[in-house]
Amino acid sequence: MYPFPVFLFLTILCLLGSTADAIGVNWGTMSSHPLPPPKVVELLKSNEVSKVKLFDADPLVLQALSGSNIVVTLGIPNSMLKTLNSSRKAAESWVHDNVTRYFSHGGAGVRIEYVAVGDEPFLQSYGDRFHPFVIGAAMNIQAALTKANLAGEVKVVVPCSFDTFVSESGRPSKGHFRTDLNKTMIELLTFLSKHHSPFFVTISPFISFQQNKNISLDFSLFKENARHHNDSHRTYKNSFDLSYDTLVSALSKIGFPEIDIVVACIGWPTDGAANATSSIAETFMKGLIDHLHSKTGTPLRPRNPPIETFIFSLLDEDHRSITSGNFERHWGVFTFDGQAKYHFNFGQGTKNLVNAQLVEYLAPKWCVVNNNKELSNASASALEACSTSDCTALSPGGSCSNISWPGNISYAFNSYYQQNDQRADSCDFGGLGLITTVDPSVDTCRFFVELQTSHSTSAHEAYIFLRIILLLACLFSCLLGFTW
Repeated sequence: MYPFPVFLFLTILCLLGSTADAIGVNWGTMSSHPLPPPKVVELLKSNEVSKVKLFDADPLVLQALSGSNIVVTLGIPNSMLKTLNSSRKAAESWVHDNVTRYFSHGGAGVRIEYVAVGDEPFLQSYGDRFHPFVIGAAMNIQAALTKANLAGEVKVVVPCSFDTFVSESGRPSKGHFRTDLNKTMIELLTFLSKHHSPFFVTISPFISFQQNKNISLDFSLFKENARHHNDSHRTYKNSFDLSYDTLVSALSKIGFPEIDIVVACIGWPTDGAANATSSIAETFMKGLIDHLHSKTGTPLRPRNPPIETFIFSLLDEDHRSITSGNFERHWGVFTFDGQAKYHFNFGQGTKNLVNAQLVEYLAPKWCVVNNNKELSNASASALEACSTSDCTALSPGGSCSNISWPGNISYAFNSYYQQNDQRADSCDFGGLGLITTVDPSVDTCRFFVELQTSHSTSAHEAYIFLRIILLLACLFSCLLGFTW
């Protein structure tokens, strides 16, 4: 249905030497119709991805990963930090249910490498909602792992956001942690160092480019012709090195110059904003992987690149928060249905990227605006549809931003229709909607058909179940009548 020849994006296994399995991918599940976990694990394995970072500990995901030999970072959501901080028993229960139960002792379980406490809990926009509970939660999880005799196998880490560290001048040598986090960071790094755990951090060249007028697109994309940034006698040729060394300076300033660093999230979105396209993402990803592959490190850490890097993200997620921008739902290397977005060639072979196979979709039907109706109220209906479905592709610079009225109304109607499992009443819109079997996609603007998931079939299954009950009741009644 979606023929799209591509080259392997994640042939990261081709990286040389000890970095061969140092690159993984983030697997988020904030989707209205997620690809089934066994299908995602199939996708990971077929593309030889050896490490995956999760944002929670979903039992269905862990069951699917069991026996896969994929190395896993488990996530603890921010919503659990307060409880885990205050209760050692809660931490022991969490470790038992999510680590001990699945952990592979060389057998068929899950190869759990890290437990990530929180999901960027120090993000500045969160204020103090989570950060007072992070250290206590991490210490309780560590104690619970020790009690379960797993502390030697599984390390506790805390993923830190890109805005945890700053440099007002833009010079890496002036990098420091936010003043409101200084004490917490010293506590965190003391804890990490004590247990020989690395520092997990997000590096976001895309957001740096968006927010900083002194960062050019070429500089963000590892382009050779990009204007260099100088910091004393050090020269920076790309945005990644600039951000990374800003962090290194921040770590050094509070006494931890040598701690290992894991880049927990890094990527480039493909929709929902200007310069968020598949072609630009491809350029960025190639530049990043080539840079990591070179093992040159950065000016402050020459020949010492991050010990691991996790690409953000595996799949698009239509339920991610768009507080920081509509692009947040389009970080995936693959579309929501597991289809690759762009080519990639590392110069070490041309193995094709393997898309998700045998994906089950809803029927090939779309909801569009009925052009034979009075459309004066159509825009209001479209806004209502977009309030509960994903219309981020219509954003300025997005893949559907160039379709004209009423095509954009049709896009909104279809998004709502697919979100609601193609129910007939979800294409009503006061009589303005029309169900069609003709694909209304235009150029780069894809009118999607949603995935078939368990909840999308629940109504049909309930109907079948009810019919069976009625038939059995009828049969029972007939038998009673025959007996009499």
